[in-house]
Formats: sequence, C-alpha cells, structure tokens
Amino acid sequence: MENGQIKKFIEQVKLESTYRKILKIDIIYQLINIFNVAIEKQNYSSEIENPLEIALQFYKEYNVQYYNTIIEGFENKRIVISQNSGKSFTDTENNTTYIRLYGNDGDLFIIVHELAHFIDKNSNPQIIPDEYWFLSETFAFYIEKKLENWLKSEKYKNLIFTRINNRMYFESKMLKAIENELNYESLYRQKGIIEESDIDIETIKSIMQYDVSSNIVNYLLQYPIANVLSNFLVSNNLMHDDKSFVKTCLNLDLYEVLKQYSLKQKTKKPNK
Repeated sequence: MENGQIKKFIEQVKLESTYRKILKIDIIYQLINIFNVAIEKQNYSSEIENPLEIALQFYKEYNVQYYNTIIEGFENKRIVISQNSGKSFTDTENNTTYIRLYGNDGDLFIIVHELAHFIDKNSNPQIIPDEYWFLSETFAFYIEKKLENWLKSEKYKNLIFTRINNRMYFESKMLKAIENELNYESLYRQKGIIEESDIDIETIKSIMQYDVSSNIVNYLLQYPIANVLSNFLVSNNLMHDDKSFVKTCLNLDLYEVLKQYSLKQKTKKPNK
C-alpha cells in the first residue's frame, strides 16, 4: 500500500472520529462479539428457474398494494433487472432501482430485498422516512425473513440455509472492519495523532475494501443491526402494519434484542 493511501486513511480517521455513532458504543461491541464467529461463505445452488416469478407471487400474497407498486415500477421502467456485473442500487434522482443478478438461487433474495427498497421509497407515506435511513436495511431484511417463512419447504431448505449463513459471514466482516476503525479512532483521540508506525496494513484493507467515502461505522452498522432487529420482529410477531415499522423499531430494547439473538445463535443453528 502506497504512503499516499496511508496518509489519506489517517486523515479519514480524524474525520470519522467526529461522527456520532447511531448506536451506543457498548451495543456496538456486543454486536462485534455476537458476530465474531468462524464462518465460511457458502455458494448458492442453481436450481430455481424463475426467481422473479416466485418473488412476485410472494409480494402478491404478502401485500397486494406492494405487488401493484412493483408491477407499475416495471411498466414505467423504474425497476430494471439485468445480469450486468456490479451491485444492485437505487438511483434516487430518477427513482429507479437497478437489480443485478448472479444467475443462481440467491437471486430470489436479491430481487425481494431490492424490491423492498423500491416499495419503501414509493410508499405514501414512506415506510422509512429519510431521517431514519439507518433502518432502511432493517425493513429489507424484515421482508427477506418474511420470505423465508413463506418459502418453508424441503425444496428451499438449502437456499434458506445459505442465505442465513452468508448474512452472518458478510456481517462478521463488516463488524471486524468497524472494530478496526473504532480502534484507530480511539487511538487518535488518545494521542491526538496517528503515526504511520501505528498502522497495520491488513486492518486498513479490512476497512477500505468497503469504499465508503464517509461515516463508515454508521454505514456498515445498518446491516448487522438490520439482521438482529428483523429477526426479533419476526420471531416475536411484532409487526402487524408496516406503516408503524419505524415506531416499532425505535421502541425496542436493543439489549433485549441482542440477548435474544445471542441465545438463538448458541442454541439453534440453521439446518442444512
């Protein structure tokens, strides 16, 4: 890694240390401990021929208004599905969702997840108002887990296992990056400076791989918190109207949420 990149990282840490984190620091470290597991990424099988058709049927049964919003999105070319390389994303300027598929069974979860974002942005009122952006992934994960329950059958057993496993895998990597970033921020606050001798290249790489321009801790926290909150909502059958999604999430006791999630991780593993 070039000296210029290291210096840029040090300057970035100084800026990042000024951002207020969306979670209390002890909760962040609880998440880090919960997701500190040795886990390997699993490959998805390729048995489903019609993931879009299944996704649309799920939404039609889950909420016909959401289904109609999706169909209108396709008709107006504001939902675009392709096999192009790259990540799925939503262009907020023209309100268009681009969904990139990989040609395997994981595409079903990608479609449902990205359509949840589209529904959120096109609901009136918006399900996740912009000021609660940190819950937008929670809503998408929540819809994913409703899909898991809807799919419950031997046919989709391997797909559900792989998705649960890979959530844990990716979020463990994110939380490791968060831990490394927080360590550097703490060092900067203690010393008032970070010297190149303080830098470990591998820890920098774990952070910089996400290519987030700013507020990286809060950005990455969206995903593990989405996993644990959505799990709590579904497990305890707390959501009866998505319009109250934000209010319900904000009223949750995060310590209890993490306690329940941690217990489930210790006592129950997904069956392959």
